[in-house]
Amino acid sequence: MAKKSIKYEDFKAQRLTDPKVRAEYEALELQFRLIRDIVSLRNELNLSQVQLAKLVGTRQPAISRLERGDGNITIDTLRRVAKALNADLDISLKAKPHTNTALPQLSPHH
Repeated sequence: MAKKSIKYEDFKAQRLTDPKVRAEYEALELQFRLIRDIVSLRNELNLSQVQLAKLVGTRQPAISRLERGDGNITIDTLRRVAKALNADLDISLKAKPHTNTALPQLSPHH
C-alpha cells in the first residue's frame, strides 16, 4: 500500500485548525522568525558562527544556542547581534484587537 503524501502547507493548515496547536504555533512564531532572520543575515554576510560570536563579544556555543532557540535571549544580546549583522532591531508591543474575552483582574495589592 502506497503512502499518501501531503504538502507541508496543507499539513500546517490542517494542524492549525486545532486551537491548542495554533496557540503554541503563534507563541513561538516570533522567536522562529527572529532566528530565521539572524541565520539568514549571517549567511548573507558569509559569517560563520565563530566570526559572528567574535563580533558580538561572545563564544560560538552561545551563537549556536541562539540559532537553535535554546534558552532565553536578552534584549541586550539581540542589540549586539543586530549591530554585528549591520541590522536594525525592531521590538514592539502592540495591543491585540478587542475581543469579548475579559482581561485578567489584578489583586488589590497590585
